[in-house]
Amino acid sequence: MRVDTDLLPNIKRGLLEGVNHEAFKQAVLAGQPDATYIVDGIISSESWYQSRVKVLFILKETNGYPGLNIAKLIRTAIVDDPKSKLWCRPTFHNIGRWAFGLQQAGEKNADFKEAHSNRKSALLASAFINLKKTTGGRRATVEVRQFAETHREFLREQILSVTPDVVVMGGTYDIIKACIFPELEKVSHRVHLLHGLPFINAFHPACTKVRKALYEQVLNSYQNYRKQALESARLSEECQS
Repeated sequence: MRVDTDLLPNIKRGLLEGVNHEAFKQAVLAGQPDATYIVDGIISSESWYQSRVKVLFILKETNGYPGLNIAKLIRTAIVDDPKSKLWCRPTFHNIGRWAFGLQQAGEKNADFKEAHSNRKSALLASAFINLKKTTGGRRATVEVRQFAETHREFLREQILSVTPDVVVMGGTYDIIKACIFPELEKVSHRVHLLHGLPFINAFHPACTKVRKALYEQVLNSYQNYRKQALESARLSEECQS
């Protein structure tokens, strides 16, 4: 389900990497001249545009990353570096499994083992955005919220201009609702809509809960939303006939 771009007059349609990172960087560095701006967004443009369902993940910030481009780091870890430190934590394993399940959404959820086997290719076909574009620590929620408030318009533009089909908020719902998209409307359990675009309220993918339970929670939330949307469409057609 695509966002209605007619509702977004300030966004350049079809912009490959989403936002103008140079302008965003200058805005960030104006207030934090010693900070390092970290680029994120579409991980692999080729895989992204080939994906049947385009899934965007929104997290808080990158912890302890010394580089300049987290999207490139993820792409390299998937394609060329299976021993990357990226795979030492559960975050991107979970994201990859969730991505596969959402990309393969049908009448039933994709099997967890199948999702695990295909997690890296599914991650490659996804997009990944941090609300805070500078590195930080694990408990820097206040700083992330302040960053989101300050750079709200840039974040709105970036999130919408990659034109995802589904957005997964990994522990970021409260900040997104309060600072970026206050117009989000809850339509089913853990699912909110923005002009037809579903946002799933998920735990942070680094969460230590059972991995299969996290996977099922994300997929079940999306399945329930899809069933509800199909039923609403059916009833609407009956009323019009």
